[in-house]
Amino acid sequence: MVIHRFTRRHDGVGPFAGLILDASGNLYGMTEDGGAYNAGTVYGLHPTLSGGWKEHILYSFCPGGSPCIDGGRPGLGVLAMDGSGNLYGATLGGGANWCGFGSCGTIYKLTRDTPGHWKETVLYNFRKGATGFGPGAGVVRDKAGNLYGTTIYGGSSQCGCGVVFKLALQTSGKWKYTVLHAFIGSDGAQPDANLTLDSKGNLYGTAATGGTYGYGVVFEVTPNSRP
Repeated sequence: MVIHRFTRRHDGVGPFAGLILDASGNLYGMTEDGGAYNAGTVYGLHPTLSGGWKEHILYSFCPGGSPCIDGGRPGLGVLAMDGSGNLYGATLGGGANWCGFGSCGTIYKLTRDTPGHWKETVLYNFRKGATGFGPGAGVVRDKAGNLYGTTIYGGSSQCGCGVVFKLALQTSGKWKYTVLHAFIGSDGAQPDANLTLDSKGNLYGTAATGGTYGYGVVFEVTPNSRP
């Protein structure tokens, strides 16, 4: 049974990312393109009393026009939600910094503002170079509220194969960005799927290319191996 058909301009196109489900049975996801400004959307699908579903656009990226300082082209990974219902995600493009072929991407937060409206806040602007850029997937969140994710590009000067990163909220209210691992090719390259976090803080993920045979790897990043 199809519960929603996207129409491109208003509600987006290209829902490559997966869905998350809240305690009330609502679904949340992203489209890579389309929306009010043709730069992607975050949407919710809510069950109705009649047994159907109603879609609400929570946010359309790039309301100010190019460059999309708020982000653009939400990635392939799923959103993360905290206990207050706030949503966290990544955009492959947009943001404050330029990376040669386009903007470097962002990590963002969506919070409920007034009823029916959400406010977007950019938590981190990626930049070209050793810290990585172009987050293709979403983020995962631990019990302390730290966010973890990957970038497809940047990192090691050996190949620029991407990184695993952590974004931690400081007491000042600012977010601290740390590279946990930079890929060098032999251990994988171009990680572009969501990480999985276990109860011990170990991170698991996949890299689309690289490895011994060049066809990708499954990897683990443990707390002991982090900087």
